[in-house]
Amino acid sequence: MAMRTIPRFGFLALSLTLAACGRFTAPEPARTAPPPAPAIPVSTVSASVSVPMDGLLREINAKTATELARVKDQPANCEIGKCTLDLVATRTGPITGAAEGGHIALTLPFHVDAQMKLKSLFKAKAQTTAEGEAHATTVLALGNDWRVTSHTQGSVAVSNAELRLGPLKMNLTDLLNHNEQHMTDPLFKMVDKRVPALVKIKPEAEKFWAKAFAPIRVGKKPQAWLLLSPQRVLVAQPVAANNTITVALGVEAQARVVLGDRPVDPAAIPPLPAPGRLRGPSNRFSFVVPVTLPFDEAAKLALARLQKKPPRIARATVKFDKLEILPSSQDVIVSTHFCVAQSWDPFGWFDSCGQGYLRGLPQFDAATGMLRIVNVHYDVATEGAILSAMKFLAGDELGKALQQNLVFNVSGDLAKFDDEVRTALAKPQGKSVQIYGTVENFGTPTLTWTATGFLATFPAQGTVSADLNLNEIDK
Repeated sequence: MAMRTIPRFGFLALSLTLAACGRFTAPEPARTAPPPAPAIPVSTVSASVSVPMDGLLREINAKTATELARVKDQPANCEIGKCTLDLVATRTGPITGAAEGGHIALTLPFHVDAQMKLKSLFKAKAQTTAEGEAHATTVLALGNDWRVTSHTQGSVAVSNAELRLGPLKMNLTDLLNHNEQHMTDPLFKMVDKRVPALVKIKPEAEKFWAKAFAPIRVGKKPQAWLLLSPQRVLVAQPVAANNTITVALGVEAQARVVLGDRPVDPAAIPPLPAPGRLRGPSNRFSFVVPVTLPFDEAAKLALARLQKKPPRIARATVKFDKLEILPSSQDVIVSTHFCVAQSWDPFGWFDSCGQGYLRGLPQFDAATGMLRIVNVHYDVATEGAILSAMKFLAGDELGKALQQNLVFNVSGDLAKFDDEVRTALAKPQGKSVQIYGTVENFGTPTLTWTATGFLATFPAQGTVSADLNLNEIDK
């Protein structure tokens, strides 16, 4: 009996010794910072400030006095001596006009009471009346200080009326043609004063600029927000066409979608900068949509697969009880604790266990929406520990087993973002300034990783515009 017992204890001791030899803890591998995030494209969000011509005319008529010009003792050119002209021009009807061909054309009907005085060897005076029209053309410009200026020029046309000074008979039209500035100067000064005061661009540009800093919700579960991150504001010169004066605005932005709770609004909106020049209206737009997979979530999924179906290597079962994914600059590191079960030990008392590290390269297949870690292999220090403790695992079998389970499908997340972003942007956001758009397609993704997870970024291509809901111009 004693003779038979001794070998059993010897065998047990030998097994414990062998099991102890199969245990290892590899040193942590060298890690560097995750790769930098991809550059965010610069896009332009466009908006237009439009002033309808009918509203502009209502305001001009409301603020234009009945008396257009009054001239008293104005030296005038009369061929027989020194003459002076007294003149009162009174508006007889509404100012009409149109915005076409890049300028504003105005027509103003008026009545003239004129008196000519001759001061020469004899004195004489004559009076007459006439009907006329003033025709003015106004061109608008916008300066770097956001102020609109106008430059008006034109002419007057007066019906035939005669002035008789003794033997001299003069035509009022000819006289006014030689003294036209007495009529046109006051009229054109009035236009150049009124029109810029009515075409106000800066207040609307300030609304547009401030709105561009506000997060726009584009996703619900998880919450997603479009941040425009405006860089500068652009503006085109005023355009007069189709009876409307239009100024195109643009905000250059580096737009991206971020996940999580609503981002905090900026503590202070930067003041409206001086405008850059916008060559023409543009609402072409691209922004970055992220699909993220946190490392802890990916590791949890991979570990569950490995535990559900443990791999067999060299007729031994490898059981995983811990798995982490750690970022590095050129790859990611898979930190894992595993045990190799002995076929003769059903209770796992004598499993050979180790803590090791493998490296792999993340890849993304846009066609299938699959994110994978490929080329999984031992870190150098772990490979040395494996050679010393578990030589049968020294090949690439363990890396292959892990690689088969480091596959993650994010196509559902992408499809969800696609639908939510399209729906959210199609619905105007805001009140006084509404931003809306159409996503036409998602571009080729770029895969990277951060300190916390995988990041696939998709450039969304389409159009984004803004509406500035102006009040009625005469309110």
